[in-house]
Amino acid sequence: MRAGPKKKLILMVIDACASRVVVPAILSGRLPNLQQLAERGVLRPQCTAIFPSLTPAATSSIFTGSYPKDHNIFGFHWYDLERNEVVYYGDDFWVIVKQGLGQFFEDLLFKLNHVRLTAKTIFQSVEEAGLQAACLNYLMFRGNVKHQANLPLLLSLLPGVPASEELYGPSLLYFGDLVQTNLTTTGEPLETVGGMFKRYGFADENTFKLLFQLAETNSLPDLSLAYFPDNDYQSHDLGPEAALSTIEQFDQKLGDLFELCGGLERFLAEFCLIITGDHAQSMMVEDGETAGIRLDEILADFSIAPTGQPWREEHQLILCPDMRCAQIYFKDLPTREVEHLIALLAGDRRVDQLIWRAQYTGEDNRSINVATLDRGRLRFWPGSDGPQTAVDQYGCTWSWEGNLAAVGGQVSKNNILRFPNYPNAFERITGAINGESSGHIWATAQPGYEFSVAETNVHVGGGSHGSLHVQDSFSPLLIAGAPADLFIPDQPRSVDIMPMCLSILGLASEHQIGTSRVAGRL
Repeated sequence: MRAGPKKKLILMVIDACASRVVVPAILSGRLPNLQQLAERGVLRPQCTAIFPSLTPAATSSIFTGSYPKDHNIFGFHWYDLERNEVVYYGDDFWVIVKQGLGQFFEDLLFKLNHVRLTAKTIFQSVEEAGLQAACLNYLMFRGNVKHQANLPLLLSLLPGVPASEELYGPSLLYFGDLVQTNLTTTGEPLETVGGMFKRYGFADENTFKLLFQLAETNSLPDLSLAYFPDNDYQSHDLGPEAALSTIEQFDQKLGDLFELCGGLERFLAEFCLIITGDHAQSMMVEDGETAGIRLDEILADFSIAPTGQPWREEHQLILCPDMRCAQIYFKDLPTREVEHLIALLAGDRRVDQLIWRAQYTGEDNRSINVATLDRGRLRFWPGSDGPQTAVDQYGCTWSWEGNLAAVGGQVSKNNILRFPNYPNAFERITGAINGESSGHIWATAQPGYEFSVAETNVHVGGGSHGSLHVQDSFSPLLIAGAPADLFIPDQPRSVDIMPMCLSILGLASEHQIGTSRVAGRL
């Protein structure tokens, strides 16, 4: 068995932690404990989320180090082509009812981690190396240790909902009120804060309570991954700026954790701490009539499958709106019909970009198209054989033809390709659209708007996310107590977090920190 690392690692993920809101608050002293960490460690203001910048996909990328094409989680709402199943993890009541509550809970508790997720996780890597790990309310939890999930009574009484489920996670797994692992030191689980009015344990208060108890009993393992969802809820309701009070509460609790461990210096002597977000959020318009881009109305020329239902012979499209992005699936559409579909969507000024593999419009099978209403059309691919080429900041050479403005691309004098308004656009697009269950066409919305159909809700006047846009994409990355030789890129990506964690723990990773994941090919 491998000897443990010199320090233990705590990775904290704050849902929807937007750099443009949080970083100024850190630097101004409004978040004093985070400021102290930044002064003693490294703060990178621009850690780039994956695309789609949505929690299930983004949290999967953080703890696998992979893009959606490799881990197979494409957001809250997509279509599993292999199984002919609509996947839905959103909060729209009528969509869930159409699926059936039993299917929803089976998907959430079991399939999400054990069937749909295909990449190796950080918990598996750490514990296969002889170390121990804990998952504290993180949405993605797959490991190699068997646990029993038991639904709260009120939920288990719903028709079609299973009373219990076998799950696999790290040695210590706390998943709201559903999974609570007994400690080896006491033989009992930790105390939790849950129930119906505390979101069944999926709240910051419960995550911190678990951390406090593990710290008090000296039971924190080599790796602890702790998830804090409150900021996302508040940002959706009020907008990311107004939700800063939630981050202030997080900061106060973080200070309590430091004091519990004997102060910040003693804490950092024992632990390395990483704090980041899975994505950011942007503000929605307050006009309920225009905030939602109704895909079913725009594409009424086509036969559309009912929301939440798989293909039937008469259907041409399946629509999967997912906040500020959407996936559209089609079958047996000739090229002219695909172009008609694209033209209908591009005619709405609230739509930002339409993205599809060029083969669907009769072109080659290695490039990707991006179309916009006002910034032209672009076709791009990895490699140096195109009319225009440049190297991105992670070392991949890209070729393209058409208007680079479709993704806000800029080429510097030394031939470095950057995307100020759509960070790392080429790699992020490639990392999503090449998945086996990826939508045939992806759509992104202009800031202020979401995609919808009749059955789904829109966050009018609140916050939202999911697109490639910079406002949805940048979270801070704060690292303190790390080894001096840890490589931290100037502009890290969420897929760099897992290999950084493994490096801190003295373990090898299949992914190199800060290098391209495209390797010159699709």
